[in-house]
Amino acid sequence: MNVLETIIISSFYLFIGLMISVQAFIGLRTLLFGISLPVEALQDTAVQGIRRNYVLLTGGFAIVTGVTCFVVTRHQTMSQSILGWAIATLLLIIVSFFAVWISRMSAWRLKAARGWQIAVQSKRTASLVVGRTHSSVLSSWWYSAHVAVMVLCIFFVVMRWDAIPQSIAVHMGPNDIPDQYTYKSVRTVFMINIVQGLMIVFFAGYNLMIKRARTSLDPQDREGSLRKQLKRKKIYSITAWGISLLGIANEGLLQAVMLYGWNLNLLLRFNISFLALLFLTLIGVFLYLRFRGLDQQRDVPSQEERHWKWLGSIYANPEDSALFVPDRYGLGWTINMANSLGKIIAAAMIAVLVTAILVMIFNFR
Repeated sequence: MNVLETIIISSFYLFIGLMISVQAFIGLRTLLFGISLPVEALQDTAVQGIRRNYVLLTGGFAIVTGVTCFVVTRHQTMSQSILGWAIATLLLIIVSFFAVWISRMSAWRLKAARGWQIAVQSKRTASLVVGRTHSSVLSSWWYSAHVAVMVLCIFFVVMRWDAIPQSIAVHMGPNDIPDQYTYKSVRTVFMINIVQGLMIVFFAGYNLMIKRARTSLDPQDREGSLRKQLKRKKIYSITAWGISLLGIANEGLLQAVMLYGWNLNLLLRFNISFLALLFLTLIGVFLYLRFRGLDQQRDVPSQEERHWKWLGSIYANPEDSALFVPDRYGLGWTINMANSLGKIIAAAMIAVLVTAILVMIFNFR
């Protein structure tokens, strides 16, 4: 595996490790691994210790596993290296689940020991239709740019059909020499375009979810909280649009390398630039939301802990009519899984992602 491929794969692992490690500091400050705390508890050294221990555990494991994987895979083929880094990433995710569970139990015991009580707010001030009357997100027409890129890719495939080789390289071995091929067919040639279409459906649906999500208002400052909520929605909408457009373009470049013999290094350099921009953008968005306090907006109807299942990450409240509510960890919005339509939407989103992955695997096998 060459240097560029090593940088791409290890950078992806590094970003996942970073996002997992800083999870304890994302979202509401009064939320400790899904356990609600009073404001005065934020200065408690035990609370700070729980967050610090989580970072040390997950961060330390990520570093040790990453270094080990780098040493073992640096002289192996790309497929072997990808498998190694995939195993390392899976192990990191598993360890993070255990770390969250341990930290959550520690937070629960600490809350009981300190006798901290959280008053449940029953007053509901929210709007389910604000997204329809305010310009809270980008219009769906913005995704016409994604469709245009996909159509352009399809156009070039049709126009250059006869120039496409009968054997299409789907994997590069040592020294960037192809070592795996698939036969030319409608399915294999247009595979990338199918994935592009699935990506467009997924991100356009995510944009619509942001638009339809409930906008919670602070009873003490309705106008101010409304502006903050709309600004937060706009930031997420623009970020998702930009990242998805670059992803669609990356798929088109991959198609050109496979079908037209474009230089592989061009794709690798684009991927490095794309990953760097992706990481910096997401980190920048999180920091901006944090410093501006936009990630501290409470959604009163969904604050009760009893409605958050599976380590406090899945919202299920049959008494709540909203389909989409703000995520407690400040990572956007989530689906109300107690709603039958919410279950269908969640299943559809998972199906789109799984289908895209299976399309790639079955065509690259």
